[in-house]
Amino acid sequence: MPLIKLDIPAGVYSHGVDLDSKGRWLDSSLVRWTNNAPQPVGGWSQFSELDQFVENADFVSNAGWVRVPLIGTALTITDGKATIESTGGGNAACERDQAGDLEASTSYLVQITIDSLSGTVTPKVGGTLGTGITSTGVHTQTITTGGSLPPSGTEDTGFQVGIGESATVSDFRVYRANRGVHRGSHAWVSLAGAPYFASGAYNILLLVDGNKVVYDVTPAAFTSGIAEASENLGYGGKNYGSGAYGVPRERDYSVAAATNWSIDNWGEDLVGLSDADGNLYELDISAFASAPSTTVATLVSANASASGQSVPTANKSLVVTAERFVFALGAGGNTRKVQWCDREDLYTWNPTITNEAGDIELQTSGKIVSGARVRGRTLICTDIDAWVATYQGPPTVFGFQKIGNSCGLVGRNMLASVGPTAFWMGERNFFVYDGSTARVLPCEVHDKVFTEMNHDRISHGFCVANQKYNEVWWFYPSDGTDENDRYVAYDYNENHWMIGSLERATGVDSGVFVEPMWVDNLGTMYRHESGYGHEGNPVFVESGPVNFDDGDNVIRITEMIPEEETQGEVEMTFKTRFYPNGTETSHGPFDPSNPTSLRMTGRQFRVRIDGDAEANWRVGDVRVRVSGGGRR
Repeated sequence: MPLIKLDIPAGVYSHGVDLDSKGRWLDSSLVRWTNNAPQPVGGWSQFSELDQFVENADFVSNAGWVRVPLIGTALTITDGKATIESTGGGNAACERDQAGDLEASTSYLVQITIDSLSGTVTPKVGGTLGTGITSTGVHTQTITTGGSLPPSGTEDTGFQVGIGESATVSDFRVYRANRGVHRGSHAWVSLAGAPYFASGAYNILLLVDGNKVVYDVTPAAFTSGIAEASENLGYGGKNYGSGAYGVPRERDYSVAAATNWSIDNWGEDLVGLSDADGNLYELDISAFASAPSTTVATLVSANASASGQSVPTANKSLVVTAERFVFALGAGGNTRKVQWCDREDLYTWNPTITNEAGDIELQTSGKIVSGARVRGRTLICTDIDAWVATYQGPPTVFGFQKIGNSCGLVGRNMLASVGPTAFWMGERNFFVYDGSTARVLPCEVHDKVFTEMNHDRISHGFCVANQKYNEVWWFYPSDGTDENDRYVAYDYNENHWMIGSLERATGVDSGVFVEPMWVDNLGTMYRHESGYGHEGNPVFVESGPVNFDDGDNVIRITEMIPEEETQGEVEMTFKTRFYPNGTETSHGPFDPSNPTSLRMTGRQFRVRIDGDAEANWRVGDVRVRVSGGGRR
């Protein structure tokens, strides 16, 4: 009976039916490949809370939780979990005084994690009851406080967890609900060597320093945008008579995209704009360092040096070129226009014979979406084509060349550059600019990504490079969800693809900070590639069908000899079938040892590897002993 090595190439291949992924990896999450061997991506740890208005109100770092004295309640806090039980035959509750932290007539986002319960769990904030919860797991809801708050020292001055009979709660977080999901970020270092991270939501701009302190630097003149994408399903939102009766239709209504920020640094200062507000803003870092609690971003046009200058408004995006020009994209409300300031002068926008300010309207039928620096050039993507701007000096200053058609960018933050190369996601394809032309980037998970994506919410997505591992990651919302919960990543050195589940809204690569900094949908900022803790998220990889002799014969598998490093760190499950559409039988999971005895029969099988979420496991060669066999 021969030993057969499961020699499966790196990366996920998910096209069409299962048999199309024969001999390849079909599905995965939080797994990458190194020298053809799967292993977990790095874990993450919390760096800061962008939107949380108090310390996390959990049951570890806070001793402020007490039982409500007027209700029969037994409260026990052990190992970071609160067990609440009724002692009087009625309801029970525990509370934490937050006097001075809460505001009247304010919406708060409550995230509560329930491990077990009997009856109903109801959160309360500032005396206002939320919605009753009847199941375990992580639950999120918005609670708006009343016009006045109870005075300090009385019941209901802060947070409260009420239960029907008993419950165990392991986490309780409260955020300002009106701040929204962050869409757009940037990191840079001041001349004094201080690292900063800036991130914007539809109605706010925040700054995080190297000490993890969060500052609100929202400009006073800022106009809020759209919190999340929304479709027009009302009158005029669809085309009358479109489609055939009883046939599912493609999207034929308009979608208002969510507000995104474009943020960059102009030397040591921050420059940025929201595509809804459209104004150019700057933050003087020297002034901020002197008075961080009172300094906010200001209009570029409001600077005395910009007096008399036509600083563009109603812009859609910006990019700072390597030559130190600021490009305002979609300038002045003209979605094809690129306008730039004088070189090294953020406040001079009117072209004269003595400066290099200027503008151009691209000869395109598309709308400019975003731009990025690439080595020696500036890439500009519209929703249908791509251009590069090359510095030429006076009198033309910049030359613009179209580098690709039918390669439009799908969202403002779905583009990332790595040296001379840029990667982006289009409506139905991925694209790469390699210094010469824009071309389709062949994708082995194309069908899975674009079929399972919520296209109406793609403006929520973002792209980020992870250069330490030669990867580019795209985050997007899956079908049926509103915020990013899935990712697809490309290893541009080894030319393979990865997929998985992870909620991230914006982020930056390592460089300014030692690790990549990514922000989740609730505003928690994480340092990634840090350890191997994945907060309980499944870490796995599963193959497509593996068969022998093209599946003509029934085989029997009796033994597995795994790579030594996997022992004790992964579990392996085998799944067998006799026919492609037949019932699949699961065997295991097995804790690999040398050898591992197996007993299974089928014409084809697949293998799933589930890793220990806290370990840096690696699966090398796995061999199985096979022989011919019957169905009995």
